[in-house]
Amino acid sequence: MQQIDSLLHRKIKARLYLNAVLPAFEDLLAQSEQAREILGERAFTLTFQTSSGLKSSLTFGDQTCLFHKSGADRSNIVIHFLTEEHLNKEFEGKGFRLPIPIKGSTRIGDIKAFKALSALLEATLRPPTKEQLEDIDFHNMHVGIQLGIALRATVELATHEKLSRTIMKNTPEGIAYFSVGKDGYGAWLEWRHGRLISGKDLPATRADVSVQFTDADTALRSVGNHIDVMAAIGLGDITIEGLIPLADSLGYIFERIPLYITP
Repeated sequence: MQQIDSLLHRKIKARLYLNAVLPAFEDLLAQSEQAREILGERAFTLTFQTSSGLKSSLTFGDQTCLFHKSGADRSNIVIHFLTEEHLNKEFEGKGFRLPIPIKGSTRIGDIKAFKALSALLEATLRPPTKEQLEDIDFHNMHVGIQLGIALRATVELATHEKLSRTIMKNTPEGIAYFSVGKDGYGAWLEWRHGRLISGKDLPATRADVSVQFTDADTALRSVGNHIDVMAAIGLGDITIEGLIPLADSLGYIFERIPLYITP
């Protein structure tokens, strides 16, 4: 049983990297001039895949990035991983993890550009100095990208993790809108017909519950399970208005994200 649980854990973690973390390149290219300079005029599609059939792709071009869940129709570069653990180690930078380039190994310039973009994304998510976070533009990008990863991770857990599916099973349908401050980062999750989806900015229709974090630090600590949420609500650092059961269920799943990845 322990071995089965371990295999499931590794597969869910791989899904989070492929479907919650990889889409962050879209935001990076949209918000970072440095990222656009790294990409330059290059245009290529890169696919990550595992032997079990997990697959996701990124298309770079016109100084933008587009994420393809379940993979693009055509790719210039295909990186193959023998197992989910093989892929997880690549994303975490741990142990022997040499991926297998089964297509596009001669596109050295594109591969180098992607590696440089990966390093920039990592530095944006985990800035080496606190001084960087004092820059308002960098700070907003840092918060937006991290929270975007957290919301997409919530979708993956609600879809593929048994406990998260159980949490959502009896949850009332609706849209939850999350924001930082009155005019800061905003994103939403919609639970409808047994399916959870996410989006940026304001939802197309009015949210059924709104969750406002007083500042970015509170938001990031909340989704990373590093804060007493009830205490934060009592102190006014988190404000919840509307369909409370929906917010509660999503909050329980937020708390599970660090069991797999660090948002």
